[in-house]
Amino acid sequence: MNELQAELTKAILANAAVDAIYLYGSRAKNTARPDSDWDIAVIFSDYETDPLERAVRPQMLEAEVERELKRYNQISIVDLETAPALLQVGILQSAVKWYDRNVPHVRRVEQSIWSKWEKDYERYCL
Repeated sequence: MNELQAELTKAILANAAVDAIYLYGSRAKNTARPDSDWDIAVIFSDYETDPLERAVRPQMLEAEVERELKRYNQISIVDLETAPALLQVGILQSAVKWYDRNVPHVRRVEQSIWSKWEKDYERYCL
């Protein structure tokens, strides 16, 4: 784990209860430029029932992490559970898992994403 990865993981865990953290995008694929942002997906430990709170929760975490690390406009955080299906699958296909609390919730979320993808693939592509 490099220093920035450790700092990002520590900052995320200090500001939110999460079960898993994934790095995806160009940095996960080793195609990043020096000015590339850090694309991070998280699985929150608890489900936020309020739709507005659920929608802004990743952005609030992103703001806290950016402020703590003084890396403004360099970090992008999404909630893997609520992201669009195509993004969810893309993340699972190419991401590097930085943190996993090793709880059943993580497996359920990942399996649910793959199941939805398979059903949509069968419905629209076969």
